[in-house]
Amino acid sequence: MLGAEDQSRRAHPVDQEDDDGRQYAEESPLLLRIPSDEESSPGAYPRPGGGGASPTVFNVTVAASVIILISDVVASVPMTPRLVIFEDIICRNYYDAWGGGGSGDSRMGDCKVEPVQAELAVINGWKETFDTIPGVLVSIPYGALANHIGRTNVLMLALFGSLLSECWLAMVCWFPQKLPLRALWFSGAFQLIGGGGATLMAMCYTMIADMCTPQQSQRLILCQNALGLTEGFLVRLVQNRTAAFSYVQAAVLVSEIISIPLGSAFASTNPWIPILGSVGILAATLIVVLLFLGRYFPSSAPEYQSICGKDDRDDDDTCSNPAIDSAATSLQKPAVSTLANASFGHWVSRDVLLMLVAFFCCQLSRQFSSVLLQFSSFKFSWDYAKASYLLPLRAGINLVVLFWVIPHLLRFFTKQRGLIQWQADKYVTLLSGVCLAIGSILIFLSANPLELVFGQTFIALGFSFTVTARSFLTAMVEPRFMSLLYSGVTSVTYAGLIVGGPVFSTAFQWGLKLGGIWIGLPFLVAAVLFTVAFLTTLAATVTG
Repeated sequence: MLGAEDQSRRAHPVDQEDDDGRQYAEESPLLLRIPSDEESSPGAYPRPGGGGASPTVFNVTVAASVIILISDVVASVPMTPRLVIFEDIICRNYYDAWGGGGSGDSRMGDCKVEPVQAELAVINGWKETFDTIPGVLVSIPYGALANHIGRTNVLMLALFGSLLSECWLAMVCWFPQKLPLRALWFSGAFQLIGGGGATLMAMCYTMIADMCTPQQSQRLILCQNALGLTEGFLVRLVQNRTAAFSYVQAAVLVSEIISIPLGSAFASTNPWIPILGSVGILAATLIVVLLFLGRYFPSSAPEYQSICGKDDRDDDDTCSNPAIDSAATSLQKPAVSTLANASFGHWVSRDVLLMLVAFFCCQLSRQFSSVLLQFSSFKFSWDYAKASYLLPLRAGINLVVLFWVIPHLLRFFTKQRGLIQWQADKYVTLLSGVCLAIGSILIFLSANPLELVFGQTFIALGFSFTVTARSFLTAMVEPRFMSLLYSGVTSVTYAGLIVGGPVFSTAFQWGLKLGGIWIGLPFLVAAVLFTVAFLTTLAATVTG
């Protein structure tokens, strides 16, 4: 994340003054004094319409993190049980259509036939696509609305829309004789109310960005490795936007490690418990947000400021984590639209376009997770509860990669090899791309469960591709164009989400028809896409 401006600063170190009037220089201590909640929240950053006690930085960060975790758990825990219920409904319909031509029951062995699995792939793949489209259509309008009616009001709308969507899914599964299973595709329509999970997460991240003080050193991100922090230190640490976002990101990975095995356990006992439980949890969350609105959330939207401060001296390196700040920045698009429209063409270069292609291919190919469960269940005769343990395996390894492997690799390239930051980011991104491609090929060729697990391990090692890729991409563009750049990344990410479901469900259908090794055709497609992402990253560079 060190662009040309960073190199210039190292060559000509000068004292600078931050927004609070404090002096600091390149040789200043890394960990600056961070003001307390009382200093930073009510006084230093007054909030319009304030009256009474304002929510503290710590309260907002914890509350937003809890909501994000609940959203992630509600999405992850029912994933495997839903596949079990979907398969059971499809299987019953398939044998009923034969009118006695089959056994008529839906035991797991009877359901592993090509027509049942093909229909399951179609339903699940298109469901993911239709669930994503509302986020693309309404996330920016709701972001603009949040500037007028407040982040929390839009957050409650998103929770309400997600609750209606979960209710519809449960209703379709509960009444399969009256509602066709494909009717669950309409669940995404309810997310037009509030924008669903995409807007929910964007509002949470934006509220954290509103409350956190803009610190001047992105290197504080390394503090996230300290797992045994005291609460007093954590309160100060979360005032740094980078640290706050990084803790949220780590917590989401931890929730994935926990929630998927939990869903697997329910799938083996009663798959309806997480389906109905997700409805109850979302309803309870909505009620809690209403009851504790003033204590844990800002009462109104703050006046707009640049997310990095009041002028351009805070470059892209102080903007914390580009992977998550993109959500908050895209919500503030109207405030910079005039400048962006006047200079739109200046940030679009050959190298930026190459990296956007890499993001699209990587995000598209990462959509094979749901197909992975079907593939392992079909090929190795696993039940879905057993197959789903492949996902927390990936999340656990990815957590280690994110917080230990990548920092050590970056330190090796910058300290021992003498590379500048963007070059180190590029090399780590390329290594991740190689791991992703190799892992996909190993899964495609896997003839036994051990080879499948080995391939999944390689994929987990490269699953942080987009983290360093965003850092590499950030160095290509001037700080004043960050909003446009992040909006572009968000757009291609959602495009990959929309296209990925149908692509991999279709590939799995073809693989089932071809049989043999071709059952793993989706992973061969993923390997090709990861290779394209690797090649476009290899061809890209930072100029100027």
